Amino acid sequence: MKSIPFLLLAFCLAAMSSASGQDASYWQAQALSDHQNGSSILALEDIEEYLALEPDDTWAWSFKANLLKDMNRYSEAVDSFDQIIRIDPGNAQAYNDRALLLSGGLNQHDDALDSIKKAIEINPGNANYYFNMGIILEAQESYDEALQSYSQATTLNPSLAVAWYRQGMVYKDLEKLDESLSSLSRALDLDASNADAWNEKGLALMDLGSRDEAIGCFERAAAIEPSNLELQNNLEMARSGSKMQPQRIMQFNSTS
Repeated sequence: MKSIPFLLLAFCLAAMSSASGQDASYWQAQALSDHQNGSSILALEDIEEYLALEPDDTWAWSFKANLLKDMNRYSEAVDSFDQIIRIDPGNAQAYNDRALLLSGGLNQHDDALDSIKKAIEINPGNANYYFNMGIILEAQESYDEALQSYSQATTLNPSLAVAWYRQGMVYKDLEKLDESLSSLSRALDLDASNADAWNEKGLALMDLGSRDEAIGCFERAAAIEPSNLELQNNLEMARSGSKMQPQRIMQFNSTS
């Protein structure tokens, strides 16, 4: 009679053999199911099994890249986008997403800039790519070039509120307060729920000596995000006449 450990081993081997015999559609379904159930590790194992069978499926490499990004494994995620580019050299979105990881995740801004420029070369009509290039240029403190990128983004898509907002931020850093207010106001016309834009407009108005208008902006910002202590503090400081210092927050736009 076979021992229990031997039977268990035989069972495990049989199970492994059965799983390894599954077709690609099985692993794809498993990856989606495990991801939906919140298990990134299992989903990653599943998609790797799928890619072993379908190594040129760009959707699967993108799925893997986003799993790795969510797990903060940025270098591996970049490698996955490299695989997409290997398969499809004209995939502008892969270059864009690769750039976001290089800059936002790995602080490799020069490589990120090369990647986003390639995305723009492939698809020069995409406003989001110009916006993302502006963010990367800001990270490099190349403010004049960042302004050019944001200007191109808003030319291609005048309703891209976040580009008007970042443009206003850069103008403010360059102490071009009139231009800053113009851009921030345009951003708020498009998206009045942007508490940061109301806050920055208030700061610019304070610098121009328009304290009453600034307080109105700070009140709007604090009403939108009442739990944000920084916004509440700025409102109180404006009311008391104290000077405030803004904080720079970067936000990429990954939408194609």
